Amino acid sequence: MFFKQDPEKTAQKAAAKAEKQRIRGEAADQKAADKAALKAWREAHPAERTMNTAATMRMWPSSKMGVTNLGPIKGGSAEFVNAGAHKGWTATRLIAGAATMGASAAATGRKNKGAAVINVTFGNGAAQTFNVTPESQTLSAANRYVTAFNALAAQLEQEDE
Repeated sequence: MFFKQDPEKTAQKAAAKAEKQRIRGEAADQKAADKAALKAWREAHPAERTMNTAATMRMWPSSKMGVTNLGPIKGGSAEFVNAGAHKGWTATRLIAGAATMGASAAATGRKNKGAAVINVTFGNGAAQTFNVTPESQTLSAANRYVTAFNALAAQLEQEDE
């Protein structure tokens, strides 16, 4: 035996489906517009891309249209304090390496020495300090991050004037 479908229910389902598709389409259009606006903004503010690239795989905040999760960049500043951070061989590791003909020195590697930090003050007054490991790539990234942060803050201040 065949069941007859209720035409009203069928029409309601079709209307609900069409409404969902319309909402999804609007959301997709809005997402595309936001993406295009962000791309245009980043082309006008290249320091943000440099800053975000330097922050990749580190605990430093990245920015989206001049705002981080800790606060706005405009009105903020950053400072890189490198107090001789580097990797170095300690006397104990050198002696152990010589005694074992290099085997333990190769196994233990070098020890972190010195300290480096990034002090960041955001436009809303929030301040944060980030430790920087003494690997040369991380030290270089920290320097690029601070330079780009300060350049972006200056550019945003200048645009308001």
